[in-house]
Amino acid sequence: MKALVLTGKSQFQYTDVEKPSPASDEVLIRLKACSICGSDIHGCQGGSGRRIPPIIMGHEASGIIEQLGEQVTDHFIGEPVTFDSTEFCGSCDFCKKGMTNLCKNRKITGVSCTDYKKDGAMAEYITVKARTLYSIPPSVSFEEACLIEPLAVGLHAVRLSQPEKDYTAVIIGDGTIGLMVLQAAAAAGAGKIIIVGMQDYRLNAAKAFPQVYTVNSKKLNPLNTIMNLTNKEGADIIYDAVGTGKTMQDAFSYVKNGGKIICIGNASVTTDFPLQECIVRQIQVLGSYSSAGEYAYGLQLMEQGLIDLTPFTKYTCPLSQGEKAFHLLMEGKSEILKVILKM
Repeated sequence: MKALVLTGKSQFQYTDVEKPSPASDEVLIRLKACSICGSDIHGCQGGSGRRIPPIIMGHEASGIIEQLGEQVTDHFIGEPVTFDSTEFCGSCDFCKKGMTNLCKNRKITGVSCTDYKKDGAMAEYITVKARTLYSIPPSVSFEEACLIEPLAVGLHAVRLSQPEKDYTAVIIGDGTIGLMVLQAAAAAGAGKIIIVGMQDYRLNAAKAFPQVYTVNSKKLNPLNTIMNLTNKEGADIIYDAVGTGKTMQDAFSYVKNGGKIICIGNASVTTDFPLQECIVRQIQVLGSYSSAGEYAYGLQLMEQGLIDLTPFTKYTCPLSQGEKAFHLLMEGKSEILKVILKM
């Protein structure tokens, strides 16, 4: 089969590799679409230590089941599916509690690190555990379905925040995850959503919802805007989709007393933390990692038309042109939200 293989730092080869065969608890998927994630961009440049070449990257994908493992009885050949990017064991304490994102034995698709290597979906075929599969509704395209992974990250963060109806949310960051958190917050009934970013073309993608206010921090003071929109009280919940020392400080300045800060991004490994302010203002700070079971809900929201991913599906290219797509994104000069590779 053909695959796009990362062979060195920012170097790729579109080449023939061995077609995988499913184990007894797996299925073979003929892939149709795979989105390039920001972590793939960072990883292929050698910045994370989690894309050690040679590796087939890609974990945001969709396709059609072509072969079933011997033990697989709840899926069928020809079924359109997507799959959880986290291969969880299903038997550890965390998995039994539904916290599959914290599985003690988890492996991430498309990752090669010192502990393991698991080839990903930038290829014609992939094998995945049947327990990680989700059927794609007829009204959802393969391009939309491959974006369920980042959407599920946003849905997970919003679910953990336990929002009340008509709450006010501030989202820090206009990258893919920030924009997916926005979609999730809107679906959760947020009355007012303020997204703070630095790229107008990304902020423009957030304006489809009437309750959304956008702030380009290069042009406006976000704090002034947020306070003007919240009667100078601050927002109920802050979602930090960046994760730096500055955004942590910003989050505390944006949140109301007794409010919540949900930490999603981790651009910085560590940061100074305003402990006294957190205590005396009774701020809840919670980490949100990946997703845990939100795929089915996200696909349902897509089917119901409550999630609009069309801004992310506008730029597609053949897998054979994947290297060019990566370099286009690495240059950072294009106004492209996502690149979806098609097989």
